[in-house]
Amino acid sequence: MKSFLSPRQDKSFGGPRRCRFAYAACCRLFGDRKAATAVETALLLPLFFALIFGTLEIGLLMLYYLYLSFASNAGIEYLRKAAADGRPATEIALRKAIASHFIGGTDETNLKIALLPIPDDDIAEAKVPIPIVNDFRPPADTAGQYILAIGYQWSFLMPTTRFLVPSTDGVPQLRNISLAITAVKVSE
Repeated sequence: MKSFLSPRQDKSFGGPRRCRFAYAACCRLFGDRKAATAVETALLLPLFFALIFGTLEIGLLMLYYLYLSFASNAGIEYLRKAAADGRPATEIALRKAIASHFIGGTDETNLKIALLPIPDDDIAEAKVPIPIVNDFRPPADTAGQYILAIGYQWSFLMPTTRFLVPSTDGVPQLRNISLAITAVKVSE
């Protein structure tokens, strides 16, 4: 007759010797699960951290690019208003207009601004220095075409993000190069 007791207590199942062998085999097979889990965690945890923090870093990088675009648009708008009002555009006022629309604190060391006139309205002749350096050439009071180049030197948190940002001569720099067309209002 079959017993409903566990195999260890069942004397008709083959005795305690068979149970000890099965128990020892199960312990050998499943006993090292904690050690295997620790090894798997040690191997995969850096990958998980890189994925999580890398996602945050790329999101922050995209946010900086977005605000760099906003700052460039603010600088172009300042140049247009200055030309429309007939007043000269200054480097300090242009830097202030750009910095007011940027997300982080800026100064001349980390935010580089270059305003370059386009010679003879031929955009192919305009040379933008890469990496962007501070180079302000005052615009004319009348209509004209200019290239406004903004470069931001950002210190990265993750060591792999520098592979996503273009760098020249070892200087990683977020860049935005925009075309600024200033014109005087036509009155009828």
